[in-house]
Amino acid sequence: MAGTRKPENNADTAAEAVRKFNHATLPTAAARSGSLYYPGQAYSSVASFKRMAQSLPQSFEQTNSFLTRLHLDGNLTADYGTVADHVSATEAALAEASRCADMLADALNRAHSALSPIGYSGEIDD
Repeated sequence: MAGTRKPENNADTAAEAVRKFNHATLPTAAARSGSLYYPGQAYSSVASFKRMAQSLPQSFEQTNSFLTRLHLDGNLTADYGTVADHVSATEAALAEASRCADMLADALNRAHSALSPIGYSGEIDD
């Protein structure tokens, strides 16, 4: 598989990016809001999270389609139970995750809109 793209690495990179965001925005003694200083940073961050949430249903559907193809071609085994049961459970869970991602994207869209008129009125540190 040398030289091939590994989609699981992209998913891992996205998860790591969220972890780094969470770490960078932890309040500290020096900064009450971590490395967030201006409302525009929150606005941009929420927009990025919204884009990610909007893309998740497609990721889940493509993952499910891949597993279904492997199953229909007879290329899967299971350590216990039946492959069909595990594939069916995965399909149901990914469909639920897709609906949750749609709800998350909706909520983030509303947050993004609510942030749009907010500005910073404090003094800017140089």
